Amino acid sequence: MKKQTKLYKQRLEYLVNVIHQCLPTKIPLFMLRKAIKLYLSHKVINIGVMEEQHFKLLVEQIKNYMLNIESKGDN
Repeated sequence: MKKQTKLYKQRLEYLVNVIHQCLPTKIPLFMLRKAIKLYLSHKVINIGVMEEQHFKLLVEQIKNYMLNIESKGDN
């Protein structure tokens, strides 16, 4: 298991909160956290070392990805 930095933990919590607020269907935070971690590991993204502007872009990218999944689930 990789050592998680304080910045990593802060950014992960920020991501979870932002995504949770924008989803029309509320899911438990621990499930959302796990889904985001899986997404980051699948894409080989380390949020603990990325620059702030790249992190902001990533937040938007993940938000769009999750909303896209949500809209596909409605069909």
